[in-house]
This record gives sequence, C-alpha cells and structure tokens, in this order.
Amino acid sequence: MGSVGRGIAIEEWSLMHAVDEIAYASPFREWSPLGKLLFAVTLLVSSLMASSLEIPLIVTLIGLVLLFLSSRMRFPRVIGLALLEGLGIFVLGAVMIALVTAGETVWSMDLGIFVISLSRQGLELGALVFLRAVAGITVMLFFATSTPIPHLANALRQIRIPAELVELTVLVYRYSFLLLEQLDTMYVAAHSRLGFRGLRPKFHTTGKLLVGIFIRSLDMAERSQTALNCRSFVGEFHCYRPPAKLSFRWGIAAISVFLVLFSINIHLIDLAALGTLLRL
Repeated sequence: MGSVGRGIAIEEWSLMHAVDEIAYASPFREWSPLGKLLFAVTLLVSSLMASSLEIPLIVTLIGLVLLFLSSRMRFPRVIGLALLEGLGIFVLGAVMIALVTAGETVWSMDLGIFVISLSRQGLELGALVFLRAVAGITVMLFFATSTPIPHLANALRQIRIPAELVELTVLVYRYSFLLLEQLDTMYVAAHSRLGFRGLRPKFHTTGKLLVGIFIRSLDMAERSQTALNCRSFVGEFHCYRPPAKLSFRWGIAAISVFLVLFSINIHLIDLAALGTLLRL
C-alpha cells in the first residue's frame, strides 16, 4: 500500500506540474487532434464575429466545461500564475476601453483636474472584449490539455505541413515549458533570499533573473541538440498509437455549432433592436 500511495502521489505531482502529462491523462486524448482544433477555431470565430455579450459568454462556459472535464483544472503553478496575470491584463484593458469610449454617460467622477466617466457603449464594448479574450483562453487551453504534442505533430503532418515547421513547433512547445520550470526555480530561490523585498531589489533581482534565464536557455539548447543527435533524431516525432484522423462528423459538428451560435446572435440583435424601438 505504501508503494501504491507513493506512486499515486508521484502521478498527482506530475499531473500538476506537466502539461504534457495532463494531455496524456485527458479523457479526450483519443479524439482527432484536427477535429478538436477545428471545433476550437469554430468557437473562437463564433465568439469574435458575435456582437452580443451572450455568445462569448456561451463560448466561455463551453470552454470551461471542456477544460474541467479534460484537466480537472490542474495546472503547473507557473501556468496558473500566467493565467491570473493574463486575466488581470484583460480586466485592465476592458476598464481602459470603457473609459475612453464615448457614448451615453452612466457614471462620472470629477477629480478636479479631469473627469472620469463611463458610458453605456464603453461598458458594453469593454465587457465584449473581456469575454472574447477569456473565451479564447479557455477554448485553446482545452485543446492544449487534451492533445499530446506527438499527436499534434502527427496531425500536422497529415495536412501536409512542412516537416521543418512541425519540428520547430514541437521543439518550441516542449522547451518553453522547460524554461518556465527553470524560471520558476530561479524565482523561488530569489524570493527565499529576500530578493524582491523593496522596490530597488525587485528591479535588480528581475534583471538578474532575465540574464540567468537567457544564459540557461543557450546552455539548454546546446545540451538538447546533443541529446537529440545521440538519439538519431531526424525531425520526426513517432507516435506508437497514431491519433484518429479528421472525419466528416467533426466538420458537421463544427458547422452545426457555428450556425447555432450565429442564429442565437442574430436573434439577440433583433431582440435588442426591438427593445430600443419600444423604449422610443
């Protein structure tokens, strides 16, 4: 029982700290990578084309449900921090859009030097941009956490993507996570030595981290190339169980989802226009 418990703990640790392990453990792993990509792009296009808030919200909910079923929301800490930072940037961007967009004023504050005001059109536009951004993150995270990188490489070769681009994509994807892990280790070490205590030490420590991660990236690239050469790597990423190919069912599903969301958007626009006419 002790060894089983340690094995479970190790497995849970790897799931928490490796996106590729999350993808291999996903129940959607056997789905066609091209089908999942087509479905994700369809949701993104539907969200970007919609002019109502409800469509990006629906896409966000679909992405969150699929992401939860795929990964149970278990991410490496670095990825989680990056997501939180991204959400903060989205919120800040939405607030700025709401402040600079002219329209019917719903709130204002006189600060003496200038006046801060929010318009109804600005709030709607800011909320629309924010929901579109969140929808894009959730949908693409679902694709990333349910598609192992060898499956993606195999799928890209199926649609005649040049082998050089496939190799470059896979290597950048894999080694970017290694660099993030190195950066996380360096950050923890610097934080443990009080390197971020005070404004001046923060800038000094951040600069040293950037220089250190750059040097380590060069060293990692050299050692990785040596390791690939020792394994007779010729640019192909073999997959013992090739993923399912794109079928007509995926195309029908993508078209159906797009038509449904497009119809809902048109219906919501008509209802909004009718409400405006009734108020007039």
